[in-house]
Amino acid sequence: MKRFLTLALACLGMTACATTASGPAGGGLATGAFDRSQSDESQVTAYGYQLSSHGGWDGHMSYLEEDGQARVSLRLRQGEGEADYVDLDIAMPYLAEGVRRFYGTTPDGERVAVELQAGPCEAAPGDGHTYFADVFYRGETLSGCGREVARDDNWSNYLMAYLPAIDTCLDEMGDRARHVSVAYTLPGGHSAIRLVDGQAQTWECATRDEGEAVNSLRELDSVDIMHGEGSPIFVRGTYPDFGEGCYVYETVRFADGSLIGSFGYDTCNATMVSAREPGVG
Repeated sequence: MKRFLTLALACLGMTACATTASGPAGGGLATGAFDRSQSDESQVTAYGYQLSSHGGWDGHMSYLEEDGQARVSLRLRQGEGEADYVDLDIAMPYLAEGVRRFYGTTPDGERVAVELQAGPCEAAPGDGHTYFADVFYRGETLSGCGREVARDDNWSNYLMAYLPAIDTCLDEMGDRARHVSVAYTLPGGHSAIRLVDGQAQTWECATRDEGEAVNSLRELDSVDIMHGEGSPIFVRGTYPDFGEGCYVYETVRFADGSLIGSFGYDTCNATMVSAREPGVG
């Protein structure tokens, strides 16, 4: 997914910088009509979002690269009817207010908008997803859930399972911790959380008792870096304001809107974007 984030930012040429501020421990673009038929299925990449709902509709969003531009193809199906295809633009500023937004029009000129809010959403009992999804389509708002589709499974897809261990480890490090860089499972089924401190030093916090107690806390060397580390980072309990670094932030919320924390995506290797104006949150 990161290559499409980088492409989107670079192509749209937005400038400014986001933040790496620490959080408390514990705690429209219009687009021309585009008729994407089923014959275009071969162009759909492995990156995007699967959408589903209690209300009898489902969809799939796929990131595409076309003529050097990052775009999104939406396939939407209601009931037993034929699927509709809509080409969408990524709304800028990217991740404004910490939410993913996409805009487009149907081939006959009807406005379409999609909003994805990161958070624990159930499309059916026991069927957990990682996004709350709202699709505005032909004058109606369709509400459901979404989950990321990617070639590589991302640690952030399991944030809620790791949250007790994250809170335990943040409490252990206190105000030294700046953000979480990755969470993973150790042999034996225990959770480990990697935390970055104010001096950019990484620590591994190994937990036990289902994440409720710290088993060990050790400083790591640069040779200990692991796949997926820092992509994204996670800041607990806050939506960071502007500061040092080059991150754009996505909020993570419960269904009632209360804030769990924020994922931060490193944009230092792309044209940097502003997710919002300072002081907005």
